[in-house]
Amino acid sequence: MLLLVAGCATVPTKGTIRSSNKEGLAPELGGVGVEAKPPRDDTPPLALVNGFLEAMSDSRAFDVAREYMTADAAAAWKPESQTVVYDQRPDAITTVRTNQIKLTARKIATIDDRGSWIPARIGETVSFVFKLAKVENQWRVASVPQGVFLGSNQLDPKLAPRNLYFFTPGRDMLVPDPVYLPVNLSPGQAATQLIQELLKGPTSRLGNGVISLVPPGTEIQVSVPVDLGVATVALNNAVNALRDPDRRLLAAQIVWTLNQINLRVKITVGGAPLLPDDPEQLPFSNFSQYDPSVPGGALTDLYGVRSGKVQRIEGLDGASDIAARALDSSMLYQYDAESFAVNLRADSGAIVTNVKGDKVVAYARLDSTDQTDQVRQIQTQGRVLRPSYDNQENLWILDRADSTTPRLRFRNRDGNLTNVAVNFHGDKPLMLRMAPDGVRALLVMRSKTTGKNYVQTATLLSQNGGKQLLLGEFRNLQLPLDDITDAAWNKLGILVAGTSSAGANKSRQPWLVNPDGSRLQLLPGAPEFGTLHLASNLNKDTLPVVEDTDGRLHWQTRDLTWVTMDDEPNAAPLIPVYPG
Repeated sequence: MLLLVAGCATVPTKGTIRSSNKEGLAPELGGVGVEAKPPRDDTPPLALVNGFLEAMSDSRAFDVAREYMTADAAAAWKPESQTVVYDQRPDAITTVRTNQIKLTARKIATIDDRGSWIPARIGETVSFVFKLAKVENQWRVASVPQGVFLGSNQLDPKLAPRNLYFFTPGRDMLVPDPVYLPVNLSPGQAATQLIQELLKGPTSRLGNGVISLVPPGTEIQVSVPVDLGVATVALNNAVNALRDPDRRLLAAQIVWTLNQINLRVKITVGGAPLLPDDPEQLPFSNFSQYDPSVPGGALTDLYGVRSGKVQRIEGLDGASDIAARALDSSMLYQYDAESFAVNLRADSGAIVTNVKGDKVVAYARLDSTDQTDQVRQIQTQGRVLRPSYDNQENLWILDRADSTTPRLRFRNRDGNLTNVAVNFHGDKPLMLRMAPDGVRALLVMRSKTTGKNYVQTATLLSQNGGKQLLLGEFRNLQLPLDDITDAAWNKLGILVAGTSSAGANKSRQPWLVNPDGSRLQLLPGAPEFGTLHLASNLNKDTLPVVEDTDGRLHWQTRDLTWVTMDDEPNAAPLIPVYPG
């Protein structure tokens, strides 16, 4: 479940304060966990299947669940293969015949054998008939599903999202790989499970887009004991093959993975410390340089485009009136900008503009104090999406977006362009936002079949022995939203501007969802005004910003109220931009 973490952002003290709308918060799916109990004698079929479903919802009670089955069914059942999450309603379980009980419900997701959340397609259902047979005059389940069925009200008490951490190919930043794992485990069991999953390597979501420093054959010695909040990860001698720099990276993966369950860490190899020159208990701060959220003040600086001119939004720190100031210190200001991107250090930017009738991406420093500064240009074709930067100073450009063959490239810090293979299968890209790691991509797409907009993530992969880069592993988040206009990375997941497909409120609002598509809810404190564009990034101190349908800017404070930028009457719309 997404947890709201209070950041350290300064609350703006200028501008109009607007109360947030508390009524739109999505209800929690959590409920009281049901303790699995074996079947009682003479249990009728419907009650027996309900008891079976309750027992299979708890990974610690699979042996209890098998007591509801015939011997053949119990032997054939493989609960670890997958978990199907369904919308649990009173009418989901019905009697077809005396010996047949049917489950029919809206399918929410499948959690695969690695714990990856795979959202169900909109409208997809679960349908399974439990066939029953008499065993010693007692009803027992004779037909079992593939894996486990889990009702939605048991999701939160039974499973929780965790991150496994792997490295970018440049080994400079960690990349989270979300999985769902059982909760209500002892600290030692939880730590053991996380490390076992980490040692398996990345899930298919990240594929070969990331690397793990875990050598082949690496194992833990039975389990990860936890004593007074300290987990001891005892690795076998396979790790001895690592050089000292790679040992530190492996330690970072382990420390970051266990830190999310509030454990301090000791790591040994064959009984000796993995990092002999470090403290026995490895401080988390020793690995903060690999933070995927890219800490730093520059990421909280807000920029924008108004009437084709790049702007800097000042006053969010309360030191001055909140206002948009012309960014005329940059040579980019002389151009009419269609869109604007700022690098993560907030010292350079890129715009989409027309130069002598040609559409180009122009980039330059934001403060041109050196006479040697110049504007550089990248030629483009067709419709060009707003560019995006990653932490390696790569500038990502997607053009020909209105054609059947969109083109994706990035310019590195040396000015060299690299083509990235991509195939959207006829759907049109409307927005691209690269995560700071340069591995994960967030896209808003328009379906060629339905004409509706949807949100998906993708991963930068390598192919042909590393000779070609490919944007692949597309994952449609399958959000029940209409009229989606924007999406952005956020410290709590992904922000999406859209309208609820089923709700009575048909105004476009900001929604919060996990990067894997789970736990969709209104942004806590969702505003009353309509949402057109969003500005956000992964930095924990960045305030979410909304451009409303009238072109006015609002940003959310830590207490969930909204500040509106004081502006001139009838001022032109201002499209907000954070670094990234």
